[in-house]
Amino acid sequence: MLSFPRSVCLLLATLLCSYLPAGEAEGKPDMPQNLIVTPQGPSIMIMKWSRPSSAEVDHYFVYVEGEDLKDTTIAEYYIWEGLEGCTTYTFGVKTVSSSGSESDPTVADGRTDVSYPPEPQDLHVMNYTYDTVTLAWRKPATQCDIENYRVTCQEEGSQPAETVVNETTVEVSQLTPETLYTFSVYASTSEGEGPAASISQTTTTARPPEGKPDMPQNLEVMPEGPSMMLMMWSKPSSIEVDCYYFVYVEGEDLNATTFDEYYIWEGLEDCTNYTFGVKTVSSGESDPAVADGETNVGYPPEPQDLHVMNYTYDTVTLAWRKPATQCDIENYRVICQEEGSQPAETVVNETTVEVSQLTPETLYTFSVYASTSEGEGPAASISQTTTTAGLEDCTNYTFGVKTVSSGESDPAVADGETNVGYPPEPQDLHVMNYTYDTVTLAWRKPATQCDIEKYRVTCQEEGSQPAETVVNETTVEVSQLTPETLYTFSVYASTSEGEGPAASISQTTTTAPGPPQNLVAEGINSTAMKVSWSEPNLPPSYYLLTDYHNNIDVRIFGLQFMIVELEPCMTLDITVSSYYEDIEKKFPATTRGKTTVGVPPEPQNCSVDVADNYITVNWEKPKTTCKIETYIVNWTMKKLWGSGEEESNGIETRGLSHTENNPPPYHRYTFEIAASVEGIVGDAISCSGTTLETNAGPPVLVSLVSEEQGEVRVTWEPPAEENGNITHYGIYLNDADDYVKEVSEEVRTTTVTLEACVSVDISVAARNGAVKNDGWGERSEAKHVTPAGDVLPEQMDCLQHGPDLLACWLPYSTDCPVSQYNLEWEGHVLWSPGATDSNSTTLGWSRDEICYNIPSIPYTKYTVSLNVGINAGKPITCSSTTPMAAPGPPTLEKLQVENFTISVTWKEPLEKNGIISNYRVEWTDWNGRVDSQVTDKNTFSYQIMENSCGGEVDVTVSAKTTDFDEFGERSPPESVLLVNSISSLTCETTEPGEVALNWELQDLNCPVNLYNVTWSFTSLWSEDKGSDSKSLIGNVSSDTLEHLKPYSEVSVAIYVDNSTQPANCTTTTQEEVSDPPTNLRQTANNSHSATVAWDSPESVRGKLSSWHLNWTTENGKLVGEQDVSATIKTFQIEGLSSSWTYVVSVMAVNGAGRGKPSNTNVKTAYVPKETPLGLILGLSIGGGVLLILLAIGGFVVYWKKHQTKPPRPAPFMPNVIDSDNDKLYKRQHQSSANQRFQGEGETIDSGTNRELYPDDNMETEPPNETCNDDDTVNEQFTVPENINNILEEAVDRRLSQQVSSNLDHKAVFNRRPSQLVNIRMNSFEEYNKHSSHPNIAAASEHDRRPSHHESRSRSNMREFGRRPSQQVDLGKPNLMEYGRRPSQQIDVGGHNLNEFGRRPSQQIDEHRPRTMEHGRRFSQQIEPGKQRLGEYGRRPPQQGELGRPNLREYGRRPSQQVDLGRPNLREYGRRPSQQVDLGKPNLREYGRRPSQQIDLGRPNLREYERRSSQQIELKRPRQEEFARRPSQQVGISGRSLPSRAPQQPIPPRLDYGDYTRRPSQQTDIGLPSDRAFMRRPSQQFVMNFEGIKE
Repeated sequence: MLSFPRSVCLLLATLLCSYLPAGEAEGKPDMPQNLIVTPQGPSIMIMKWSRPSSAEVDHYFVYVEGEDLKDTTIAEYYIWEGLEGCTTYTFGVKTVSSSGSESDPTVADGRTDVSYPPEPQDLHVMNYTYDTVTLAWRKPATQCDIENYRVTCQEEGSQPAETVVNETTVEVSQLTPETLYTFSVYASTSEGEGPAASISQTTTTARPPEGKPDMPQNLEVMPEGPSMMLMMWSKPSSIEVDCYYFVYVEGEDLNATTFDEYYIWEGLEDCTNYTFGVKTVSSGESDPAVADGETNVGYPPEPQDLHVMNYTYDTVTLAWRKPATQCDIENYRVICQEEGSQPAETVVNETTVEVSQLTPETLYTFSVYASTSEGEGPAASISQTTTTAGLEDCTNYTFGVKTVSSGESDPAVADGETNVGYPPEPQDLHVMNYTYDTVTLAWRKPATQCDIEKYRVTCQEEGSQPAETVVNETTVEVSQLTPETLYTFSVYASTSEGEGPAASISQTTTTAPGPPQNLVAEGINSTAMKVSWSEPNLPPSYYLLTDYHNNIDVRIFGLQFMIVELEPCMTLDITVSSYYEDIEKKFPATTRGKTTVGVPPEPQNCSVDVADNYITVNWEKPKTTCKIETYIVNWTMKKLWGSGEEESNGIETRGLSHTENNPPPYHRYTFEIAASVEGIVGDAISCSGTTLETNAGPPVLVSLVSEEQGEVRVTWEPPAEENGNITHYGIYLNDADDYVKEVSEEVRTTTVTLEACVSVDISVAARNGAVKNDGWGERSEAKHVTPAGDVLPEQMDCLQHGPDLLACWLPYSTDCPVSQYNLEWEGHVLWSPGATDSNSTTLGWSRDEICYNIPSIPYTKYTVSLNVGINAGKPITCSSTTPMAAPGPPTLEKLQVENFTISVTWKEPLEKNGIISNYRVEWTDWNGRVDSQVTDKNTFSYQIMENSCGGEVDVTVSAKTTDFDEFGERSPPESVLLVNSISSLTCETTEPGEVALNWELQDLNCPVNLYNVTWSFTSLWSEDKGSDSKSLIGNVSSDTLEHLKPYSEVSVAIYVDNSTQPANCTTTTQEEVSDPPTNLRQTANNSHSATVAWDSPESVRGKLSSWHLNWTTENGKLVGEQDVSATIKTFQIEGLSSSWTYVVSVMAVNGAGRGKPSNTNVKTAYVPKETPLGLILGLSIGGGVLLILLAIGGFVVYWKKHQTKPPRPAPFMPNVIDSDNDKLYKRQHQSSANQRFQGEGETIDSGTNRELYPDDNMETEPPNETCNDDDTVNEQFTVPENINNILEEAVDRRLSQQVSSNLDHKAVFNRRPSQLVNIRMNSFEEYNKHSSHPNIAAASEHDRRPSHHESRSRSNMREFGRRPSQQVDLGKPNLMEYGRRPSQQIDVGGHNLNEFGRRPSQQIDEHRPRTMEHGRRFSQQIEPGKQRLGEYGRRPPQQGELGRPNLREYGRRPSQQVDLGRPNLREYGRRPSQQVDLGKPNLREYGRRPSQQIDLGRPNLREYERRSSQQIELKRPRQEEFARRPSQQVGISGRSLPSRAPQQPIPPRLDYGDYTRRPSQQTDIGLPSDRAFMRRPSQQFVMNFEGIKE
């Protein structure tokens, strides 16, 4: 008879109840209370809860979340068994009412205790030798932490040795060779030690240790078959004695030893990659030699898991899994055979197949063979009987019918589904597990499309009635069976039609185990109990001793156990179970024991409850079965505010709680409770609680200080009764409910901004954690304060106070002082348009009315404004006009005497003080007689008539206003002498430095006593000025002034007696000869000219009209003379002989003639003797004619082939005939040094090298041609007027630019003519637009640098394309130094290594002019055409310190300066990256960029590194890379053109910017020039002769 677990039945009942109709269900009950989960052992947890007070409970439903564990109980606890140790579970319990309603769950988490661990996993031997074995294993299958592992090693017949480790590997050493050892590993947790995992291993043959041998050599691994690998190696050469080898497979438990140099591994898996190793074993083991190898493809094993997926009356569907092999399966061969007939077969690539066209109700055998590339493996077979013929039940079919007469009609079709039929038998019925009393069955659904409603399972013991059960799943566990009994199980499937045939299977249960016998438990003392028993009939695997109520769970392998650490008076319900691992069942036996009385433990679960008016401590009874008599309760309370005082108290009680009523606020109570049993007091439990905070008292010592602008400083101290943790303070105004400001508790003072001059009451309150009033406590006593502030008075009055104005006002409040009063006034003077009287003042505050007397101007309209404070706002104002007053004195403008008539002229008073109505003139003569005359306001002159002379007359004038009765102040009296006067005065210059004076008197009858003569002079040729005077006594009429400055304007005044009216005359003194000019010097020279410059004389002594120059030989012979304009101070003397010294004299010329001369010596440049033209022509005519004809022919052919566009005219170069070659060759070395600049007003050549062609028969002017792209012609610029100042600052030029080292190097520019590009152009590209050369066809490749030649296999052994400064010997070019910069030349002929051949942009000279940006790349020019006073022509990183230039390191980038104090002359001018070895320069790669140094020994001219910006496109070479460095030449379509072949023009491009060239290299991409195409101007020299071409 079948029986099911009670838990399953209860679960089904619960589920059914949950689906009752709504009308039958009651309300949801309350959930269980106070759920506690505690461990009771390694795999046992106990749940305890309390019954809900308001619910009717029928039972409880308990479960474990996430686990298939659930049950019901009527008790308020439940014990879970079989849990995993050291694991956290979530346990739940629900209340179930009598109607079946469930409450919400109450859940709690719990963790099981540490348990004994199972055995370690995967114990294996990692390595072994003759005396060591290395073991490894994995942690046991447990969640608990493993504390250590105990490893034992035992030789048969001897005692085991052991060691304890913390890791999962260990090496056991000091073993005996060739001996079998058994190793056991035990894992231990904090609970104890678990069972062992064991393994055996035999050590290898011993070898004496003699050092580590060499590893095997030449290891090879090759397959020898599908599962075999051959290892072959050679013996180490250093091994002379016999040895053997240890071979192994990494990651596999495969190793062996051999004395051969090979080894064959068998039994490997096919198609698998292995790592094989071999070690030499002699005196010791060598390091391994390893190699990888993969086994061959082998015959596959049989397919796995062959089964029937579905079958009908004529089809069977098979499925299987790939065979257990790493090899690829090519196909599967499927054979179907009916008994007694020939088999049919098919080949498929998938792991499923449907075999059709079978016979109904026939048994077929199916075999499946897998095939690899090696061949076919064995078959997997299965048999299946087809069903009865006909349609399949529960299946939808489409049926059709056609009319057949003379032909077939279209079909009529309809769908139909067959009815449900009886199902066939369940498939694949088998026993999943069985024990002594249970059998677990499993099967698959029958082969039908119909739904199976249920399965009926019967279980029958032989000779008894069958028991049955009905299930819906395809598994069932049949329990409550008899041990050692054979049972037959049958499974029937049922559809809605009925039940089908059964599938049956038989199984015998195992022997029944039993519980322990004679179980006894007795208390030894108050904390220990001894449990013992005897063995059952069938010995178990081990025993489990448990006490669910006291959390005891122990695994025991003996027959007794001592339970320790118990509590006094403790009763244990001991269960000892026999546990059988094979059936995973335990058979318990129970007993009870009790410990003796002892010291009671501490109470449990101490807690403190706090309310408004009490504090209660609660606890629970200690964990003891001893009866507790009383509890001792002691406590301390500590104030948590203020000084923190403490008090202590205590009581004795029988209850489980104690309450203190009305405790003080915010005190920390700490309770200690101990239990007492029979007078023995146990340990105390402690718990704490804090009483609630109450509202704080008022803050104390509140003070208020009124500050500026409505701010009030509030200061206080904390309340005497804080009654809690103060968190904030609030500032309150008057009786407002809300604070105006809140601050944190650490703040004791703050500022409140209020309305100025408005009185308020301020109080302070403290806030803590009290509930009442949101924590705000009692406010402090209110303090009255009126905030100070700058508040304007309501009005201000402007009052008359005599002649002045009085401004008066009352303060806004007598209790509100202001910081200051700001009084401002502005008066518009009514008698003086535009005149104002403005001022201001600052006044202090007063409680009374304030009046301020404003000093006023009469008859003025004043506006007065009043404001307060520093940052004043809108003021208040008042206005008033002051009355008129007596005016000030008029101004006597002129007193003039003529024929005893005094003419008086005056101006109106400066201070009219009103409207003028009259003037009064008063005078007093020398006899004291006074007289006066009044005029109207519009009269400003009056004539006083006298009838004699000989005395003084005093005259004054006064004025009167309309509203004032009296005349005002008189003007200061002025006296006039009625004396004689001079009627005419003349001044004449008769001698140098003298002026003759002559005069006549007005009245000859009036005597004169004294003449006062004064004069002043102003020099007309200098800034000198001066004056002097003298007196003449008696009647004289002439005088002479002497010792006057030459060429000065002299002004003379003569006063008669005391008269203030002088007689005047003016004249100019005569000119005198000039001093000699100063600082006469030579500034430039060449072979036939010299340039001199001078400064002005110290004293010109007249008007400078011109300069007179004459030059003589050293013996005084006059060679020439010339007068030049006075506006210039430099002159170029032409027509001189070369290498000759002349004496040059310069004199200043003024109105007095030529002045004193200034002399200096000048010297012209040396010109070497000319090479005979006849010799050159003779050598050239013979062999040169043929070469010229060949070159011209090749040039024409190449030109016609490649030229697609007429060449663009190149920059101007003069036509030079062959006869001029030698002369031109010599002159070119002088060009860069001799060509300085020409005189002021002349022009400077902008790159035409005209100084090379001074002869008249040479064409020196560029043709008047217009560029195709721009109408602008090549312009010249004019030397600036301040060129003389610039000249004086030019120093430190290239030696090649200096004529003689003993001359002053003060000339400007010091450039080659080709470098004097028109600085008004934006770039050199613009310069190259303007052709200055006749249209010449494309010339030879010789006109380019060697690095520019298309063919790099033939070096050009001439100095083509080099600057003169780059030639090692100026007279004899160094053929090895082609194309180098001067700083890159090893030997520069002894010239100055510091500055030789530098670019102008690299020459740092703070005295050089920086106006032209000469020599700089335009990318370095900040603003072309604008004077740049910085680092002349240098890139910003090359600019050192302008104020203190390092003259040794001039012109070098900082990265090129080896040592600023001690320059390295060998590496001068090179970047550090170009310096191979500062001490030993590499002469071959000298001066190259690292990117250009491919091979220091063999520089590759073709592969020079190029800048990214210069790499146009390597796959699209530009065939016309004119005048580019080797690193800039891309490649010419794989062709190497002759070095003298003409070059094709570049095909037109839309964006010329792609070429990424420097502007100085860009002329016109589409129109190449023949010789100077895209060259720097300094590279453009003569192009049509051999030798130096640049």
